[in-house]
Amino acid sequence: MPSIRNLLCAALTVGVLLSAPSAEARFGKRSTSSESSDKKTHDASAVGDDDDDDDDAPRSRSSSAGSFLVELLFAIFLEARVGTSVSTPPPAPQGELRAAAPQPSPTYVRLGVDGAAMNTVAGLSAFLSVEGERVGLDGRALGLLIPTDDGTRGVDNINLTNLHLTVALLTHEKARLRVEGGISSAHAPDLTVLGPSLALSFEACLAGALDLELRAQGTPYPHRQLDAQAGLAVHLNYLVLRGGWRALYLNDNGLVDDVVHEDAFGGPYLGLGFAF
Repeated sequence: MPSIRNLLCAALTVGVLLSAPSAEARFGKRSTSSESSDKKTHDASAVGDDDDDDDDAPRSRSSSAGSFLVELLFAIFLEARVGTSVSTPPPAPQGELRAAAPQPSPTYVRLGVDGAAMNTVAGLSAFLSVEGERVGLDGRALGLLIPTDDGTRGVDNINLTNLHLTVALLTHEKARLRVEGGISSAHAPDLTVLGPSLALSFEACLAGALDLELRAQGTPYPHRQLDAQAGLAVHLNYLVLRGGWRALYLNDNGLVDDVVHEDAFGGPYLGLGFAF
């Protein structure tokens, strides 16, 4: 198994490669009619104001999954807390042999918020993970504020969410490797899409309260998305402080107006959360 130092270096290298500067939003936003329709990739020039005609309505592939994700994760969180509060059975009478009661599987709950500065893009993310000995659920949401690309003041908003079933392939005392699968959604100014999602995550204790955290998530269709993180976490009892590097790639595959719009962002992130 490769050393922890090699894993961290490899993850940070991937993050740097994926963090090409992108000062303007392109993903999921309609081009103007003055641009050539035979372009395969939208260039970096500023575009004009969007049309207000009915024909410019966004091509929506699914309804918003944000409220469903929040309600589901909240219900899972409450169920996990109830499941962990197991009462202590009364002591057996002296001289009577008791069969050992089966021990419940441990339940781990992690939640937190992160803030990222990726080039000119500001990102705020939240996550909640509920996990048993090997199987669990993980939900995440990321909101991006991106400067407009039409020459006007203001920002465009892109929201990304995903909900995964997780399975731990490695459950060592000081390390855990998970494979994840589920759904992801993207909500842009002129596009809403829902597709399959896969992820791989790894956590390992480096020394004392210091942990290494690596994660990569991808969506191949109908849009393309790659989200990678590499960082460190410090555990202060239940409180967790974390920071590292995050890289994000988005491509709408021409779903808005048959012109491919893509973006790549990268930068540091800081966050805090709880683990119990």
